[in-house]
Amino acid sequence: MRDLTAWREHRSGVAASDELVGVLAVEQVSESTFTGHSTTVPSRRVFGGQLLAQSVVAATMTVTPPAVPHSLHAYFVRAGRPDVKFQFAVTTLRDGRSFAVRRVDALQDNEIVTSMTVSLQTPEEGLTHQDPMPARPDPDDLPARTPFLVSPDGPATAGAVDLRACPPVPGGASSSVWLRVNGSLPDDPVLHQALLVYLSDFAILHGAFVRHDVARTEVRTASLDHSIWLQRPARADEWLLYDSHSPSAAGARAVGRAAMFTQAGDLAATAAQEMLVRRLGPAR
Repeated sequence: MRDLTAWREHRSGVAASDELVGVLAVEQVSESTFTGHSTTVPSRRVFGGQLLAQSVVAATMTVTPPAVPHSLHAYFVRAGRPDVKFQFAVTTLRDGRSFAVRRVDALQDNEIVTSMTVSLQTPEEGLTHQDPMPARPDPDDLPARTPFLVSPDGPATAGAVDLRACPPVPGGASSSVWLRVNGSLPDDPVLHQALLVYLSDFAILHGAFVRHDVARTEVRTASLDHSIWLQRPARADEWLLYDSHSPSAAGARAVGRAAMFTQAGDLAATAAQEMLVRRLGPAR
C-alpha cells in the first residue's frame, strides 16, 4: 500500500502547488473508499482535471505496486461543488497478472459527479515508436499565464500551473501550449502521472475556439468526457508541450485530440475530450 503522507507534507515554496499536491493525496477511509476536497482555485467551480487526477490516485491505491495507470476513460456527469467533500468509491473490475481494471465514482451527497474506468499495468518492455514532437517556440520565449486567474480569453487558466501559449495559426483548429506545475515536486512517479492527467484537461479544446474565432466569454462550455493514455514517464514540474487539434464541432459539441511531449521530445501521453459548446445569446 502506498503512503501519501510525503505528498501532504511536501513544501516547494509555491503555496498553490503544495495545495494541489495535498489535494491529490486522497484520504483512505476503507479498502475501497477515499475522500478528498477541492483546491481553493478556481473558487466557484471544481476543475475537471482535479477530479480525474484524484480518481486516478484512488484507483492506484487499491493495486499492488509497481502497477501504474496507463489509460482512463471518464464521464463528467454533474458539476462539482467546491465547498462539498468528495467521496471516491473504487470498484474492482479485474485483477490479472499484468493488468488491473478499476471503476472510480466521484460522489457528492451520494450523487455521481464523475465516473471513470482506469486500467493499470505492471511495467514491461515491448515494441517502441512514437510520433515526433512538432517544432514550436521555446517556452522561455513566450509570455507566462496563470490559469484560473485573469487571462485574455476568460477564466480558462490555475495558480499552481505555468501555461505559455504558442501563437495560434489563423483559421486553423489547432493549439499548442507549454505547461508545468510551479515549484519542485516529490519524485513519486504516481504523483507525476496524476498531475499529467490533471494538466491534460487544460487547453485541449482551444483549437475549436481558434477555428471559429470565439472567446471563452462568448460561449457556455462544459466538459462531457475525457480519455488519456499514459505512454512514457514524465515530470509534471518540467516543461511539457501540449499540442492539440479539434477535428470536428457539431451539435453544440466539439472534440479535441492532443499529444503531450517532454521538452526532450518524448511522447508522454495522448488525450481526447468532447465538450459542450453553446454560443451565448444576446443580452436581454
